[in-house]
Amino acid sequence: MLSLSYAVAMERHDRTEPSSGAAPTHGTDMLTKSIRALAALAGAVLLSQFPAFYDQYLQRLGGRLDQARIEIARIEDAARQERLSVEAYVAVFLGDAKSPVRRQGHVMQAQLGAFTGLEAAFAALRDASTAARPLRFASHVENDTARAALADFQPALPLGTEGMTYALIGMLGGLLGARISGRAISALARRRRRAA
Repeated sequence: MLSLSYAVAMERHDRTEPSSGAAPTHGTDMLTKSIRALAALAGAVLLSQFPAFYDQYLQRLGGRLDQARIEIARIEDAARQERLSVEAYVAVFLGDAKSPVRRQGHVMQAQLGAFTGLEAAFAALRDASTAARPLRFASHVENDTARAALADFQPALPLGTEGMTYALIGMLGGLLGARISGRAISALARRRRRAA
């Protein structure tokens, strides 16, 4: 509700703010209001879908983590049969004179590193609070997983509190973006008129 109140206050401020240039015509004023309304609607619709996308992304990331666990378990089992630690087992491959064997060592090394990263990212995103989710997502996003999740994304109605909260934030962001863009365009137009 704070976001909605701020948006309303911002609109009132715009109505009472004196113009530094020529007085706007009725058509221009209507166009400005329409653009701001569309920007607010677009921001609300887009951001209201973030919780659904976040959940679908997290589910897909969990699937990748499960597959990585299977691969790591195979490496650990092989190392156990040789009575070696995982690190020592991989080092045997990395130190081999034959290139194909060394390459396999690098593959296993990459799998171990990827598993550690996936595990940390999944835990951070799973445990994030509603307010922290956007920043956590930006910090831990896997580009390939995000693209795949976006390709199969199924929009959802933002009926919950979280979805409505993000919708309000998106509406405010759309209004602010439209206002800043409008002022920048007006300032550029005034400079061009002065230069003419």
